[in-house]
Amino acid sequence: LGLPPDAFIVGYMGRLHTLNMSKGVDDIVRAISQHPDRPIHLLLVGGPDDMAAEYRALWGTLGLPDDRFHATGQIAAADVPRALAAFDVAAMPHPWTEYFAYYLSPLKLFEYMASRRAIVATTLPSTQEILTDGETALLVPPADVDALAEAILRLHADADLRGRLADNAHRLVYARYTWEARARDILAFIAARS
Repeated sequence: LGLPPDAFIVGYMGRLHTLNMSKGVDDIVRAISQHPDRPIHLLLVGGPDDMAAEYRALWGTLGLPDDRFHATGQIAAADVPRALAAFDVAAMPHPWTEYFAYYLSPLKLFEYMASRRAIVATTLPSTQEILTDGETALLVPPADVDALAEAILRLHADADLRGRLADNAHRLVYARYTWEARARDILAFIAARS
């Protein structure tokens, strides 16, 4: 991906907006800008490209070095694992909307968990149903840039915490959230009602 091998990468993968709603990527940029002395990089994997360009412009406006902002655009499905492996922190900072709170498909979250990356996400019902703060992720209130900045800083400073959160989330996703595991749960539910 052309990234510095020793870079600390906060990453976001996926479409940068849904139904014309922000997914909170601007909050990641603002959170990183609170610690300009820390060499934290941002990697956006997905599109559309014009939105990535807007986030790059915001990055520059906040005085962050251009060489720490990376955007790949959309990539082939086969390249997703390689991109996720570049993340030190996988971010899912969705704002509170009824859609994100109750109807969001957690596929991105499951990919993050399966990639064994530390996760920082917002405290929405759709994420809290799966993640536990301090056990499988760091959870922060939606649109709370200060809390997001603090969580990123904690993860930057504590490799053991990153590893523990990543390992716990990895075990959980393979125990409960694979297609096979979900099919077993559905069949068990149906059998219990028969």
